[in-house]
Amino acid sequence: MIRLGIDLRHVSTDGFVGAGVAHASNELADTLRAYAHEYGTETFEVRGKMRSWELSRRMRDQRIDAFLAVSGAVPPLLPVPAFPWVHDVAIFTHPEWFPQSPSRRFVTTSLFLRGVRRAPHVFAVSEDTKRTLVEMAGIESEKITVTYQGVRVSTPWNEPGDYAIMIGTVEPRKNIPFIVELWKDVQMAIGRDVRLVIVGKTGWGNVDIPSRDWLDRVPIATDEDRDRLLAGARVLLLPSLHEGFGRSALEAMTLGVPVIASNRGALSEVVGDAGILLDPEDREGWIGTISAAFLGRADGARGRVRATLFSWERTARTILAKVQESC
Repeated sequence: MIRLGIDLRHVSTDGFVGAGVAHASNELADTLRAYAHEYGTETFEVRGKMRSWELSRRMRDQRIDAFLAVSGAVPPLLPVPAFPWVHDVAIFTHPEWFPQSPSRRFVTTSLFLRGVRRAPHVFAVSEDTKRTLVEMAGIESEKITVTYQGVRVSTPWNEPGDYAIMIGTVEPRKNIPFIVELWKDVQMAIGRDVRLVIVGKTGWGNVDIPSRDWLDRVPIATDEDRDRLLAGARVLLLPSLHEGFGRSALEAMTLGVPVIASNRGALSEVVGDAGILLDPEDREGWIGTISAAFLGRADGARGRVRATLFSWERTARTILAKVQESC
């Protein structure tokens, strides 16, 4: 029996799970627990604040055989093999998008590279993330398995509203001011007032979201509230300058909500031909496409079909099989 430690120290214990990586980590851990026995594995979750030496001691005390670093960062001093699950490595290509001093960035990226290079195997959430890992870390392609993510949303009934929604932590690379600035032109194009709802906590970077009578800012929402707002939206907008995966796009497709997303990063892998992909700097293109969605020329049916290609069971089984093979 393999005893697999799962690092969930980055997941909040205050009742609010947090941003996309934390949500994905919790959902993966639940699914790994459900299928682990089929692979001769028992999972052991590690939560709460803990220093590296304390984590190492716990691994020894619990007789852990292997460790899954679901945040992508392998802690130092581990006494067992560690498998990172990498979400995003844009910090190497666009360090200006991340709130760290150069010295702190050097430390964190050095530790990250050390972890993925020493790992018996690495998991990535997208082909885009895998490609960047190969290029930046010099890891052989065969050592990295793309797992994608699954999605778990409730499916509440909600009267369709006359609003578009954006979901995610407000930070520079999410490109949110780009949409806010063009919204009056969207309203002019369709000939009526429509709303823009922005759901997500305020991150770093002092991103300016001005107060407008047509804009609803929801900085904190429960999973149920977020799903309800998403289910009632006319369209999801995701104009990010980069995404390692694109969780909110998959959530929208699962609920049958049309998606307009950036063509950067891994979003094309998630959305495919089930939504509309645009250059995140093409102002006229976004105005025209958003306007068309409000005029009824957007259909979420293809999204529902495509969303079935992504499942937590598939992700969990891929990871468990590779851990078993490597141990």
